Amino acid sequence: MGHKSVCLECYRVENLGLDLTNLHLGKCPLCSNQMIFINHSFRPPKKTDKKKWELVKFMISEGFPFHHVYQEGKSEYYKSESNNYVSYPKTLEEAKEWVVKYKDQRIKN
Repeated sequence: MGHKSVCLECYRVENLGLDLTNLHLGKCPLCSNQMIFINHSFRPPKKTDKKKWELVKFMISEGFPFHHVYQEGKSEYYKSESNNYVSYPKTLEEAKEWVVKYKDQRIKN
């Protein structure tokens, strides 16, 4: 498990490991597109699953590169930020509502 670099054109995923002190994100060795840094919690879909990759592209374009997102407020399950994660959506339809709900936690470039 570790952070990853991802090509959203040919769906290549490379593991970067946990040591990010010497991080270099270059171009994809297969298609020459720029690789994108993704959080360690990202689990890539199969290369043939186009719908899931469209979801990945959408989430990244909306500022959610699979970093931890937290639910708001207290609930019976809430203990601390570290165990208060929200699951990422499974479909593009769910994702459209999800990004609006958690827009204050997106990463702005």
